[in-house]
Amino acid sequence: MVLSDSDDEKWIYREHTAAKHEVYQKYLTPWTYKLSSWNDKLRVVDCFAGRGSYVRAEDCSGVELEEISTPTDLPGSPQIILDRLTKHSDKFEKAESVFIEANKQNHQDLYENISETTGIADNISKKCVHGEFQNEILDIVSTDGDDCPTLFFIDPFGFKSLDYEVITEIGATDQFEMIITFMSRDINRFLENEDHSDAMETTFGTPNYIDEVGDFDAENWEPLVEYYTNRIEGVGPELTFEYLITEPDTRQTVYYLVFGTNHPNGLKTMRDVMNICGTGNFGYAPKIVDHDREQSGLAAFTSGMEATKEFLVDSFSEYRIEFRKMVEMCYKMRKYEDDVESDYRKAIQDLEKEGKVEVIRRASKTGGSGVTKGDLIDFRNEEELEDI
Repeated sequence: MVLSDSDDEKWIYREHTAAKHEVYQKYLTPWTYKLSSWNDKLRVVDCFAGRGSYVRAEDCSGVELEEISTPTDLPGSPQIILDRLTKHSDKFEKAESVFIEANKQNHQDLYENISETTGIADNISKKCVHGEFQNEILDIVSTDGDDCPTLFFIDPFGFKSLDYEVITEIGATDQFEMIITFMSRDINRFLENEDHSDAMETTFGTPNYIDEVGDFDAENWEPLVEYYTNRIEGVGPELTFEYLITEPDTRQTVYYLVFGTNHPNGLKTMRDVMNICGTGNFGYAPKIVDHDREQSGLAAFTSGMEATKEFLVDSFSEYRIEFRKMVEMCYKMRKYEDDVESDYRKAIQDLEKEGKVEVIRRASKTGGSGVTKGDLIDFRNEEELEDI
């Protein structure tokens, strides 16, 4: 029997929920800081906001809030949004929080929970919308490029509400970013079920999804999320990144969090956040101690400093490039490597000592051996310079 979205069984706080909320919390802080530095108005939209509370927790603790007080001991993602925005409310003039929920009972519970929440900063508005995400969202935001920076949490039960046309339209908007819960387990279960073909076509945006999904089989689900991100990239967000969430006591994938952005710095920031969340290596996978993207088929990482230096020399041998731009390109080219900006900085310092690069410190104020974002890194050797 299919449970209603308001059934209490769907509102048990489990470890995979806590793992998802950790990503939400940790990303909202740098997102708020960076976007508010050039825009006075921000918006966060929780597209499947739920009831704003859970009935009980199993084998984990609920989310801890710092700034606001709620009428429930187990708050949900709407309160995470309000808490993080309040924490950094001095950084912007105005922030909008919009909570969309389709189920009537859940919406009523959500409205009451948010109404009774205290401590929210005065410059943060809150609005609860009753309706289907795909029917409401384009009336809430403008996708013509003139809207304010907006972060979407798109976290449905199942997958049938992941409307490809809507996802790609909002994802293509320059100032918009999104975190999508991609339910790999459910999609794996119903991929070839004719009764769910319409929902699958809506999700993937094509009737040819079975033929196009590639190397997928019942034991290898990664091609499902790869296929989905390939489908939305370009027509939707230009850059995507995936975070694996498994059951806490098995190796079974529950879902992926798919991040979409149109800016390299957004990818860099979320990648750094996801690398320190959960059990590390871009995932929450307690029973997969050796989890990495090489084994999952998505990419390779954890290759060490020597491999990082070799990659830099091989990739940029003909270039003189700003350190900031070099890091952005590395994040795109090596999405699932575990190197972060400090690792690339250390690699450049080592290469400079070895005489393999020249660092032109035009941004550094104090000189020395440091490398800052505006410094130029010259990888060209003497022969290449003579040919110029």
